[in-house]
Amino acid sequence: MFIEMPSSFPKDKFQQFGLLSAEVFPAPWSDEDLNDPLQRRQHSDRSYMAVCYRYRTCTECNEEFKALLANAPDSWREWNHHPELAYKLERCLYTFFMNGLSVFESLGFCLYFIGGAIRPSDFPDMGKPRRINLQSTSRAFTAAFPQTSITKGLAELPQKAEFSTIDEIRNILAHRLSGKRSLRSYGTYPNGPYTREDVWYITDAIELVFDEGLIQRLLDGITNLLTALIAASLEFAENNKPAKAVPGAPTS
Repeated sequence: MFIEMPSSFPKDKFQQFGLLSAEVFPAPWSDEDLNDPLQRRQHSDRSYMAVCYRYRTCTECNEEFKALLANAPDSWREWNHHPELAYKLERCLYTFFMNGLSVFESLGFCLYFIGGAIRPSDFPDMGKPRRINLQSTSRAFTAAFPQTSITKGLAELPQKAEFSTIDEIRNILAHRLSGKRSLRSYGTYPNGPYTREDVWYITDAIELVFDEGLIQRLLDGITNLLTALIAASLEFAENNKPAKAVPGAPTS
């Protein structure tokens, strides 16, 4: 069974990737599977589903954030004063960014064990899963499968603006900052033009417009990157299907 996923998620390709990549592992419940000290299939299966869970959570945060802003009271709209609403909005932002980065980390973790099942010598950390991250997955794929689309996608991911924004803000939120709106006003005394901006000031280098589309814009970037990575992952799985034994053929 597959959980309900939003229409923006490339569900069909992801399911095909899951089915094909499962073939590189020992059969479920076989002696080899049950006695695998590295628990390769289990790590791969659970991180595969984590991609779905994290992405769906991102979309649910987006919908909740939009609904909260659409129904925000005047006291918050004009003066930024409504502690309970501020908390709920911040919770949406925090949860979104934690899960947004985890979408990619979970896919990378899944790919590491798939690659390791095919070329174990280039994936030395299967027995030390805490060492596995996007960087180590990219290095391993570069060593083992240098010409593949997924290797290129993993190597280029940190340079993508859509990813680096999620990565940097996630780290700031996780360690030192809350996601609260700032009101900025410009005007000429006494009757000059007056301009107001609703922003989320994060650092000198990062500032986002604080409106109903704040999370949606970031989610669109995640979706575009993830869709490309899933397509490349499916291609990799298709090109690395284990050869099927021919009935009656001699075995060595």
